[in-house]
Amino acid sequence: MKRSHQHTSYLPPIITLAVAGFVGLIVVFALDEYWDLPARSFGAMLKPIRPFEFSIKVVAVLCLFITVLGVLREAILRIQRLSHMLTLCAWCRRVSVDGHWISIDQFLQQRKNTTSSVGLCPDCYGKRASEKPAADLTVSRSLRSA
Repeated sequence: MKRSHQHTSYLPPIITLAVAGFVGLIVVFALDEYWDLPARSFGAMLKPIRPFEFSIKVVAVLCLFITVLGVLREAILRIQRLSHMLTLCAWCRRVSVDGHWISIDQFLQQRKNTTSSVGLCPDCYGKRASEKPAADLTVSRSLRSA
């Protein structure tokens, strides 16, 4: 029996923390504007309520919030791209898969159900063709002796 995979969106904790922080900031502004907590706390004279001032603060916080969300989104996308990168040994060209090193051919068969072949790209072919014929003699002699 096959299970159907439902697409569920994952909300990283950093986004949740950012939302909570900005909502908290707006709540602090509201408490300051409508209840004048600093004046009440220290027994000072209450200032008049200015909804326009509160609105300007909220708009500024929302603009900052949108900017922070955009930066966080880009950072999360970059982390996701980097986490999908293939780790390839610089020396033997084996691939790291779940902590095990396998050949690139095995990797391609597992992941894409494909095989690989060896060839020369046009640039390498041009470089090889422009090399001295003496290099070909050296290579062919070493192959005969092996």
